[in-house]
Amino acid sequence: MNKDKHIYIKMYNHEKGNIIERLVEDVIEMIILSQCPIEFNIEALKANAIIARTNLIRKMKLFGGEGSLYHENCDICDGEHYLGENILQKYKALSEKNLNKLEKAINDTKNLIITVNNKPIDARFHDTCGGSTENSENVIGTKTFYLRRVLCNYCKDSPNWQNEIEMDIKEISERLDTRFPYMNATENIRINNFVQDIKRDLLGRVASIKIGDSKFNGIDFKNKLDIDSTRFSIAPERLKIRTRGKGDGLGLCQWGANEMANLGKSYKQILEYYYTGIEIKEIDKPCINQPLKGRILMIDPGHGGNSSQDVIGIDGTREKDIVLDIAKLLKNQLEEAGAKVILTREVDEYVPLSQRVKTANEIRPNFFISLHLNSYHNSSIHGCEIYHYKNDRDSVNLALRIMKILSKDTDIIDRGIKIADFFILREIGVSSLHIEVEYLTNPDREKRLKDKKFLQNISKSITKGIIEYYKY
Repeated sequence: MNKDKHIYIKMYNHEKGNIIERLVEDVIEMIILSQCPIEFNIEALKANAIIARTNLIRKMKLFGGEGSLYHENCDICDGEHYLGENILQKYKALSEKNLNKLEKAINDTKNLIITVNNKPIDARFHDTCGGSTENSENVIGTKTFYLRRVLCNYCKDSPNWQNEIEMDIKEISERLDTRFPYMNATENIRINNFVQDIKRDLLGRVASIKIGDSKFNGIDFKNKLDIDSTRFSIAPERLKIRTRGKGDGLGLCQWGANEMANLGKSYKQILEYYYTGIEIKEIDKPCINQPLKGRILMIDPGHGGNSSQDVIGIDGTREKDIVLDIAKLLKNQLEEAGAKVILTREVDEYVPLSQRVKTANEIRPNFFISLHLNSYHNSSIHGCEIYHYKNDRDSVNLALRIMKILSKDTDIIDRGIKIADFFILREIGVSSLHIEVEYLTNPDREKRLKDKKFLQNISKSITKGIIEYYKY
């Protein structure tokens, strides 16, 4: 492996309409200033430098990221909030002491990022957790094992530890798009009869609340009213909302990190406290001949064994056998590209879904890919469908690449990339895909799926899609 001395990020310049290159470390300076006060302890600033670098590397096309959503062939644009005029002015106003402090935080952590299985994590953070951080599935809908709830009483000195706002009924009604009885009477009526069924989790965050004739989960209520936290109480007179904490509670708590640093904790200890099971390591580039070196992939040939409820073609071809053949071919090709590959089964045996989930959550691969064949009562239907869990952007990006290459390099048509709430996708704590490669109930497709060369092309296409995702 080689490590670049300097890494450049491609940025779209709106004024000139072109792409320029900037040192990643220079961009990190701006990001830190947008994330936390420069007065923070140096160890907290170092933690923020690593968070900023991790999120940039994760986004860069050079490292397999999706790049800018609005401009092709670049990673970011100069319209990002952390490159705004207010941050630039804040940078220009830094004293020499604080500028040196900022540069030290970046230089002392040069090229360090937060990873899981050699892949940059989604390094979430927020201002003040108010007592505990949050599990990812309660915020973004996806279970991510390194974004787990941790207790945190370090942020009690935060200016946002507790806040209070008042709103009249008319404003509440407009923001929540709900109705209150007797709205024409007065806006200052007592509202305790209209705020009902406040349900909290074990640590005090509001899980759901009924306002007027509508029910909201805690996150929607927080976002629509633009209040600081889901840990709040409501006074019985008027609508007085007291919040504790600020932000969605996901990942690192900024003020908690600062207090941990004040108590003598290092940036490494801070990051490992807020992100579960992570590694802090230097940015690596795999060699060209093994673009997947350092990646861990788990391939799941669906069904298997006598208890299998797999699809059976008109000529007796079994889904469980075909997907196992594809999985073995895929394993060989991925290993040639440098990946470590684990199969959930290597023979025709029954493996319960719960066991597949348990194994995946213990190994924590970069991706979990489950292979299947589809069925339909209309035997003319054919093509590939790829399913992912909601809000899993990494899985969507991989699915797009696999589908594009599969439909281009084989005669399998693209039937779409779709959201599904399958047990495996929901319960596995890493990015996962469920691929319905083809329809076994189509006689022509069944014949093709018995052709080893066709299966080889399928596995090659999936391999190419994975390599494209991790393309350097």
